[in-house]
Amino acid sequence: MPLSPHPLATNAETLTQTHLPPALSLSEDEFLGGKICLYQPQKGHHRSGTDAVLLAACSPAKAGHLVVDLGSGVGAAGLCVAARVGGLNLVAVEIDKDIAAIAAANMKRCAHHLASATVLNCDVALRGEPRKQAGLTENMADHVIANPPYYRPEKFQTSPNEARATAHMLTHEGMDPWFRTAVSVLKTGGTFSLVQRADELPELLRLMQGRFGGITVQPFAAKEGEAAHRVVIQGKKQSRAPFRLLPTIVLHDRLSGKPSARSEAIHRHGAAVDLGL
Repeated sequence: MPLSPHPLATNAETLTQTHLPPALSLSEDEFLGGKICLYQPQKGHHRSGTDAVLLAACSPAKAGHLVVDLGSGVGAAGLCVAARVGGLNLVAVEIDKDIAAIAAANMKRCAHHLASATVLNCDVALRGEPRKQAGLTENMADHVIANPPYYRPEKFQTSPNEARATAHMLTHEGMDPWFRTAVSVLKTGGTFSLVQRADELPELLRLMQGRFGGITVQPFAAKEGEAAHRVVIQGKKQSRAPFRLLPTIVLHDRLSGKPSARSEAIHRHGAAVDLGL
C-alpha cells in the first residue's frame, strides 16, 4: 500500500517517512474491537473516540472508492471506514503538523485495509488554486467525511493550549469552509457525511442547502428517553431527493449504562449504519 502525500503538501518529507513526533507521548488505542490499533497523543491534543466511529459507520463507501477525511486528526474515522470495507483509497487532511505525521504512521500500520493512502498537511479552508496545489482537486472523491470542531469562539472559551484550540474551536468562518471544500472535491453523486453536536443541526441544514440533496439526519442519544446529543448529517452532490430524519439510535442502556446491542455492533464489530444514500 503506497503512502503518497501530494508533492506540494506541507511537511511531505515527514509524511513520507511516517516518523512519529518525538515530543509527544503517545498511547496505542484499539478501535472496532481491535480491528485497528492507532497511535494517539495521550494529552494536549484531541483524542478520537466514539464520534469518529459513528461517522465512519454512516459512510456508504465501498472497496475501491476514494474517501477524503477532512480534519482527520490521527486518521481514526477514515481508517474505521477502511477496516469495515477494505481496499479503500484514503486521503486524510489535517492542519496540525504533528497530528498529520501520526495519521501517516497510522495509515502505514493499517495498510492491509487500504488500497492507497495520502496525508495532506494543509488547511481545510483553502480555496481555489492553493487548495488544488495542496492536493484537493475538484471531483476527486467518491465520499467525504468530516468531524469538524464542535465549539464556536463566541459561545465557548478557547483553550490556552494551541493544539487543542485548533482541534476543538471553529474559526470565524464557522463550518462553511468544510462544506465548501467537500462539495468541491466530490464527484457528482458523491456523499458528504459530517458528525456534530445535535444543537448545531439548524446551522448544518442551512449549510447543506444549495450544495447537497437527499439530506439525511441520523440522531444519536446517550440513553433511551434522552434528547439526541450527536447527529450525523449526510447529503449527496446534485441529488434532488427529499429530506429525511431517521429514528434515533440509542447508545447505552438507561438503567445499567452498558452499551446497547446496536452500539456494540457499531463500536466493537464495525457494523454500518445505512442512511439510505
